[in-house]
Order: sequence, then structure tokens, then C-alpha cells
Amino acid sequence: MSLIVAEYRCPVHGVFEKLVERPAPDVHLCQEDDDCHGCGGQPSAPGAMDCHVCDGRATPCGHASPWCISAPKMAIDSVPCYATVRGGDTERRPGMLDTRDLGEGKVTHEQWNAKQRDAQRTRRHKMLVDKGVISKKIQVG
Repeated sequence: MSLIVAEYRCPVHGVFEKLVERPAPDVHLCQEDDDCHGCGGQPSAPGAMDCHVCDGRATPCGHASPWCISAPKMAIDSVPCYATVRGGDTERRPGMLDTRDLGEGKVTHEQWNAKQRDAQRTRRHKMLVDKGVISKKIQVG
């Protein structure tokens, strides 16, 4: 038994989430509390203690709510669309792994790891210099 969170759309209350078994049922009853006639549980007459129609009790909505596909969460730092087109992006973004030399057998795995560590060290140093945490090393000679 595997559980998933599925979204359903009630015609009255809108979209709600429900924990259901996989595969998600096509329809689920809405469980939002709803007043039976819209009085909000208020007394029907001044001085009355309870509403004479619903006794001030809320009832579940009970509308059949169809399953709806949840919207995907967009990644903030996603690859630009032109980068996926052949020949569209010749420059590699900073931080993007370049495994061409490793795949072609030009370097060993240890050499490639050393190159990645050096690139990470350089990026980290530049970030710290940009933030003002450390000063740029000046070579005198």
C-alpha cells in the first residue's frame, strides 16, 4: 500500500488535497465544513439561542469532487530553453559539470576529480572576495 497526496476540485470550495492510496480515485467527496443553509450558525431571531434550521451545527459539504492534475513546481535555476537546442549554447554555465574529457578517456577519474576540486575552490574564493569576507591576494614580486 503506497499513499500519495492527490488534488481534487470541489465546485463550491475549490481545490483541496487528500491523502489517498495509489492510484488516486477519480472522485472524492469534499469534507469542508459547510452550513446547510448559509446562516453561519447564527440565531434566526433576536434572543434565540440556536438556529431553528440547522441547530448551529456545520455539516460536511459532500460534493463529488473530480481529481485534478497538480501543477508542477517550476525550478528557479533551470537550464534555459536555448541550451537544449543543438548548437544553441556553446558556453557551459558556471558550475555545470564538463565530463567530455572524462568520457573521451583523455583524463583519469582522479585527474578529473582534482580538476573539479580546483574549479570549486576558485569559485568559492571568488564568491568570498565578492562578499568582502576576504581580500584578493596580491602577488608581489
